[in-house]
Amino acid sequence: MNHIDLKYCGILTNTLERYVVKSLSPYRANLRCPICGDSDKNKHKARGWILDRKNSGWYYCHNCGASHPLSRFLKIVSPHLHDEYVIDHALERNGARRKIEPTIGLDKLQASKPRFTKKTSPLHKLEKISSLKDDHPAKRYVLSRKIPTDKHFMLYYAPKFNSWVNSIIPGKMSDKYDEPRLITPFVDQQGNLFGFAGRSFDPNAFLRYITIMIDDDKSKIFGLNTVKFDQPYFVVEGQIDSMFLPNAVAMAGSDGNTHGLENVENATFVFDNEPRSVEIVKKMQKVADRGGKIVIWPSNLLDNDINNLVLSGVSPADVERMLINNTYHLP
Repeated sequence: MNHIDLKYCGILTNTLERYVVKSLSPYRANLRCPICGDSDKNKHKARGWILDRKNSGWYYCHNCGASHPLSRFLKIVSPHLHDEYVIDHALERNGARRKIEPTIGLDKLQASKPRFTKKTSPLHKLEKISSLKDDHPAKRYVLSRKIPTDKHFMLYYAPKFNSWVNSIIPGKMSDKYDEPRLITPFVDQQGNLFGFAGRSFDPNAFLRYITIMIDDDKSKIFGLNTVKFDQPYFVVEGQIDSMFLPNAVAMAGSDGNTHGLENVENATFVFDNEPRSVEIVKKMQKVADRGGKIVIWPSNLLDNDINNLVLSGVSPADVERMLINNTYHLP
């Protein structure tokens, strides 16, 4: 695939749901279709593909049948990226190539990674949710999700998400459109930032989550700076879900692996309550087959994750008891 198309595929890795690069040569990437949504009932469905066709990117969805060259696909999902894409190709044709920044997510194209210590963390430019007044829109959102107040210090408010990202990785995001987002940072045990997720406050936003990895060699684990690996701990899917448990981490995009975890014998894996999802069942089986502990939710439970349970009136303490009482492992 040509280098310009590769650049924009790299940008999409951090903006589209469940985007996974399967191979770089030829380029193959699997993702959740942003055109049809793939499935309202199963958020783990991913039937969209970006493929290398005659040295250019081509998008196809096995669910809705969408079939577009990368240019048209970008115009549908992100008009500002499409405008940048058109300019890059025009400059290329005219012999006035713009400097193209390597993009996180494509290891072979990636330049040196920025390194941030606890003292130089870009998080210092943002306000913690715990420091905001109760009438602040971001604070109201966090309170509406019933996130315990003693966990608010783990969350940050970015009034201009794109601008903040660009201060960390220059040119990463478009400067033509900006919006506030809730930041859940990935911080290691030494307090160093290695990635973060930005959640839109708009429930109808096209891209509700944007995950940026500063160090692509590390796993997307939230809570490394607070978890106690020497004690029993939970491994959940969502960052917000982990905040309702006394000792937990969240593995964004986890497939049940243990990379980045310690004392795995102390871990209990909690996948979302979607028993009809073939993908989730496979993940649970993977953990169980290696002797790990998994939670099998009660069959009469309707809520599909921990936060929804709490919102329905179940206390965090009762959620923890439910998880413990429904933990299983192979003998």
